[in-house]
This record gives sequence, structure tokens and C-alpha cells, in this order.
Amino acid sequence: MKKIIYASIALLLGTVTFVSCEKDDICAETEPTTPSFLIEFFDYEDQERPRSETIEAYALGYEQQKITSIGNKLSLPLRLDQQETSWVLTRTVREQEQTIAIKDTLTYAYKINTTYLNKACGYVSTFSLNQDGSSPLLNGKRNNKQGNWIKLYITETNEIINEDQAHFTIYY
Repeated sequence: MKKIIYASIALLLGTVTFVSCEKDDICAETEPTTPSFLIEFFDYEDQERPRSETIEAYALGYEQQKITSIGNKLSLPLRLDQQETSWVLTRTVREQEQTIAIKDTLTYAYKINTTYLNKACGYVSTFSLNQDGSSPLLNGKRNNKQGNWIKLYITETNEIINEDQAHFTIYY
């Protein structure tokens, strides 16, 4: 009799456990994600040659959260709570046995396009840079192509929809 009771309890617990399980909602790695703004760095004199110096960047107001370039690329997230992000890019140079940090500020103005993917992945956002001369601003000035260390920049695309190709190229 005890064996029947134990078997019934085990069967009941197994049934309850099996019925209460639900499908895992896991977002596949192949699903799109909100892209970061990808910058590539090249030599100003020989514009085919990538520059691989270390460039540090931080968003204005977030000085402690620095992002460092990898190779000749720098991937910067754009803010989702505002339609503008300002990044301070710092290049460190050695002059006359002194280390000097040279800074330029790039401000990007954009429209945020948010799309619902599914329950597992949630929302994904893409960005469209403003094309009215307000994006990008180099050191706060419109149509300024040269900064403190940046000698030239080119906007490669105004639509930030993936991170496969550079969105912006800086020559120095």
C-alpha cells in the first residue's frame, strides 16, 4: 500500500512539474540588436592607411565610463533617452618628453526608430542622423571639418542600422 501511495505522489509531482514548465524565451544571436556608432581612423596623409593609436572616448556627463578603440575602430553607443549624443574623443601624444591629451567633441543629432521584434528580444532601435547640418558638430560648430587633432571626417552613412560597416571615418 505504501508503494502505491509513494508512486502516486511521485507521479503527481512529476505531472505538476511537467505541466508548469514553459518554453524558454531566448533571443537568438542572429537577431538584430541596437547598433552602436562605428568610427574608423585613418592617416590624413595616406588616407588608405589605418591608424591604430589608442583613442579614448566618453559621453558628456559620463566621464568615468570610457571606451577605448580597438585597432583602428571605435564603437560608441548612442543615447536612447535623447535624440543627441556628444562624445569627447581623446588622443594622447608625446611632445618634448611630456604626455599631452588632445580632445575633440563630436555631437550627433538623430531620430530614433524603435521596432518590436518579439517577446524574447524585445525592442531594437536604429538611428537616422539629421541631415540639416546639425549632425555631426565638431567642437560645437556646424560644417567644421577640422578640430584639435581631427584633420578631416567623413560621414559614411546617415542610417545606423547595423555594425558591419563604419558609419564615420576620421582622418588625423
